[in-house]
Amino acid sequence: MAHLYLADKYQIRKQSIQKLSGKAKTKDKQTVRDKKAEQSWGDTMGGILKFIKWVDRYKIYQIAKYRPLSALNGWGHLLGSLVFGTSYKIRRRIMTSLKALHPQASQKTLELMLKTHVKYMGMFLMDIMFRMPFICDYPEGTQVKELKYLNFERLDEALQKGKGVIILILHIGQHFHNPGGIFLHPKKYPMSVVASVKNLPMYEFNNRPHFDNLYIYASTKFAHIAPQLRKRLEKNEILVMYHDYSAKTQLKVPFITGKLPFLINTPQSYIRLHRLTGAEILPLITLPDGVFGKSKLFFVDNSSIKNISQQFWDAPMEDFHGRMSTEINRIMYPWVVKYAPWWEELMRLAGMRSKDELKIPANITLKEFLSLIQEKMHVVIDGSWEPGRKDSDWMESIDQTFQKIFQNLKSPEVLFREHKSRINLTCMTSQQEMQKLTQIAKQECEKKGEKTSAGYLSKLINSFNYSNDIQR
Repeated sequence: MAHLYLADKYQIRKQSIQKLSGKAKTKDKQTVRDKKAEQSWGDTMGGILKFIKWVDRYKIYQIAKYRPLSALNGWGHLLGSLVFGTSYKIRRRIMTSLKALHPQASQKTLELMLKTHVKYMGMFLMDIMFRMPFICDYPEGTQVKELKYLNFERLDEALQKGKGVIILILHIGQHFHNPGGIFLHPKKYPMSVVASVKNLPMYEFNNRPHFDNLYIYASTKFAHIAPQLRKRLEKNEILVMYHDYSAKTQLKVPFITGKLPFLINTPQSYIRLHRLTGAEILPLITLPDGVFGKSKLFFVDNSSIKNISQQFWDAPMEDFHGRMSTEINRIMYPWVVKYAPWWEELMRLAGMRSKDELKIPANITLKEFLSLIQEKMHVVIDGSWEPGRKDSDWMESIDQTFQKIFQNLKSPEVLFREHKSRINLTCMTSQQEMQKLTQIAKQECEKKGEKTSAGYLSKLINSFNYSNDIQR
C-alpha cells in the first residue's frame, strides 16, 4: 500500500470540531482549509470528492469498463457545460486568464478556447471517477496502455548522480497520470508526492497493495513535511511537486521572460530543497495522447536550469531563487500557453496566481492615500524578483520623491474619497505596476490642486527602468 502521511491531522480535526461547534479560531489561526485564495477548484468540491469515493468504494466505475473513451468524454462535455459553462463568474475568470495568456487572440478564438476548457473540466472529472481506478488496478510491473513514456532516460541519468530528483509537473490534461505514471512505471521508481490536504482522499480512494513505492505527504504548512521530503531525496529517491500551484505570499517572478513577463506567484519550496540536497530539478510534461484519457509523459531538457543553479549557487538567496524560478517558468509555462484550454488551473491565473491590487479604504485623507501608494510600491519590490531590476535604486527614488511630496503638501488633510476603491494591478510587470500607481497618484494630486507634488510624481514615473540583464 502507498504510505500516506498527514503531518497535522490533529490540528485539522481540532479545527473541524471548532468550526462545527461555532468556536472556530480567529482568521490568523486558520489553516489552509480556510484560505480559499490558496486553493485550486478541486479543493473546494467536497461533494464531488464524496461521490468519487462512493464510485470507487462500491466499484461503480466498472460500468465504464467496456465504454470507449469517446463515450465517456462525451458525458464529460455535458457535465462541464452544466457545472462550469452556466456560471457567469467561472466564465469571466476563465476569459480573463485566456486574455492574459493570448493577448493577441480574437474574441472568437477566446470564446472557442473557453468552450473547450469547460468541456475539458467535465472530462477531467469523469476520468477521475470512471477511468483512473482502472489504471490503478493494473498488476505490478505491467505497462499501462493508457500511458506512453518518452525521454525517461533523463530521469535515470539524474538518479545516477545519487542526490535524488525533484520532478516538477503541471495541471495539464489528465495530470494525475503524471505522478501516477511514474510510480506505475515498470521500473517501480521509489517516489514521494506532495498533495493538497483536501485532495488526499483521492489518493486514499485509489490506493492499491502494490503501491508500496509511493509516499504521499500532505500538510497545512510545508515546513511540517519538509524534513521528511529532504530525507527521501537524500536516499536518492524522487519527489514530485506541482509547479503551477502557489500561494499569494510566495515570490513573484515573470511568467515567461520577454514574452509574457507579467508577475506570477511561484513556489519556492523545491528550490530550497534543491539547495539543501543538491537534488536535480527535472520538469515533466503530460499531454493528452490522441484522445483524452490517454497521456504521454516526457521529460524536457533541464540543462539551462542546471546552468543557472551552478552559476548562481553562491548568490544571495533571493537572487538565486528569483533566477531559478524565472528559468523554470520560461521552460514550463510555454506548455501552459499552448495547451491553455486543457490547463486545470486556468481560471486561477488572473484570479489568484498573478492577481494584485491596492485596496483603498473610505474617508482617508490625501496624505494617507499617498502613504498607501508608497507602501504598496515597497510591497511590490519586496515580494517580487525580475531580471535586471535595480531594487535599491527604485526604493531610493520612491522614498526621496514621497519625502518631498509630504513636505510640500498644501492640504494633506483634505478628504481623498468618501467610498472604498481599489487599483487593479493584475497581470502586470513591476514596472507597469509602479507606473500605474504613480500615474494615479499624480492625477489625484492634480485634482486636489497639488501641482508641486504632481510634478515630483511625473519625474518618478521615468525612473522605473530595467537593465538588459538576461532578458530573452
